[in-house]
Amino acid sequence: MIKRKRPNTLTSRNIKLSKEDYDIYSKQIRLNQIGTEGQKKLQRSRVLIIGAGGLGCPTMIYLAISGIGFIGIIDEDKVEKSNLNRQTLYNKNDIGKAKTLSAKSQLNYINKNCKIITHRYRLSKNNNVEILSNYDIIVDATDNFQTRYIIDETCHKLHKICIYGAVKEFEGQIAVFNYKNGIRYKDLYQKELKIMQNTCNNRGIMGITTGYIGTLQAIEVIKMILGINKKCKNFVISYNIIEEVVKKKLLYLKRVISINNKKESQRMLSKNKSNHERNKISIVIDLRNNKDFKIRHIKKSINIPIIQFKLNQTIKLINNFRNIGEIIIHCTAKEKSVIASKFLAQYSIEHKIKM
Repeated sequence: MIKRKRPNTLTSRNIKLSKEDYDIYSKQIRLNQIGTEGQKKLQRSRVLIIGAGGLGCPTMIYLAISGIGFIGIIDEDKVEKSNLNRQTLYNKNDIGKAKTLSAKSQLNYINKNCKIITHRYRLSKNNNVEILSNYDIIVDATDNFQTRYIIDETCHKLHKICIYGAVKEFEGQIAVFNYKNGIRYKDLYQKELKIMQNTCNNRGIMGITTGYIGTLQAIEVIKMILGINKKCKNFVISYNIIEEVVKKKLLYLKRVISINNKKESQRMLSKNKSNHERNKISIVIDLRNNKDFKIRHIKKSINIPIIQFKLNQTIKLINNFRNIGEIIIHCTAKEKSVIASKFLAQYSIEHKIKM
């Protein structure tokens, strides 16, 4: 591939705000945290949006409105009718058209001075370095694990900040990855777990959810550019718009441990052992399906199939067990045990694994 050159207008350090810029952005320029120099930083910045769907659309809209000077868009899909309830850059006249081109048209209408570069193909290991190297900040607005791992590896290799967002039903997550050697996507979801993909195509989703998380992604991009309140390192923030629950989790002490790393696994299982804990009763959670559980199971164990770990009420129930005794998860399939362990670790629920 031929490497594209960055536009000189964007790399120049001598950007001057026009009268029109002052007229449009006067309200945010008045903010002490932004000012004239902050607005210039926004106009010099290059942001890549990977995924022009439910998350990417609100992110792009607010970045363009805020005065970002350069936005790249990667997406190979065309607009479908089912996209219209949550992908806010498109309307019924865009159905059948490439998302990148429709998005570019709308963004140019919003901010004619924002340079939009479209990449009408899927991000892959063949084009990742060439594309991402031309941008300052990467926004992960995708809906599949394979692409997220490519983004994660590339951002780590190129030392790029990645603003991550994900949604399912009424819930969403947001995090800043690879910021000053902080957590990465693989620390949240380890590749070896091979967790089943959940996308908007096979699960329901509310447009409000994607709009909310996408807007938060835009906020994090702007904070990174301006250097405002950069306290998000090593945190993953989860939102539930129905229950109005916000959870902020510190992750750097809970890096995912490979199932093949026996020494680290043993250290994890023995962590925080105390005499008090030894005196607690053991609560064994069997991850197998109900049919297998009925045939044979450990005496007094509780059957919670692995598929139910994605439900909020399941996590709440297991969390309550902590006050009763020591939680032990059990399954004959090692992979299921590790997946369940990862879910519990996200909620800071201490536990052991019994194979």
